[in-house]
Amino acid sequence: MKPAPLQLLQMMFRKVSVELDERHAPPEPPNPFTSIFVFDGVEINTECGIGELDPAHERGRLYMVTLRVLIDNQPKEEAQQGKYSPYLIDVDARGVVIVPKAAEQLAPPEDLAMVNGASLLWSAVREQVLSLTSRMLAGPVMLPTMNFHDLRKGPESSEAAEPVAKPLKGRKAKISAAKE
Repeated sequence: MKPAPLQLLQMMFRKVSVELDERHAPPEPPNPFTSIFVFDGVEINTECGIGELDPAHERGRLYMVTLRVLIDNQPKEEAQQGKYSPYLIDVDARGVVIVPKAAEQLAPPEDLAMVNGASLLWSAVREQVLSLTSRMLAGPVMLPTMNFHDLRKGPESSEAAEPVAKPLKGRKAKISAAKE
């Protein structure tokens, strides 16, 4: 076992809101041992952002990564028949990550920080949602496992990054069942 090419130094929540959506909650409280809510077909919106805090830090490049996860259950016009979450979820997380100097040979530092930082924050949001919903009326829900590889910029991001925060990147993911 060895350290990852990125370290999460600090993580904090700016906003945590998880509430029962009366319109889409099950009529009876589910049995957590026999029924598990699956997010297949539910639209999950995310906003990701990154800003370099200290490009000359002694240990490597220091970044602030942001992730907002939003499930608002708003019907979309283009959707014929959507699936909805029993909860309205709005969580905004921030993390300070460092990309050690030795890791810069693996990929552009900003890509490492963005992709891996967003993944680490997603895991924290996922745990927070599970923890909160485990005591709520519609029963526990666990957000799906996600990857953030689409946030990579690629080879052109190896140029020197500006020390200002970059705009948030919006993402929408409609979770669908895996096709065989």
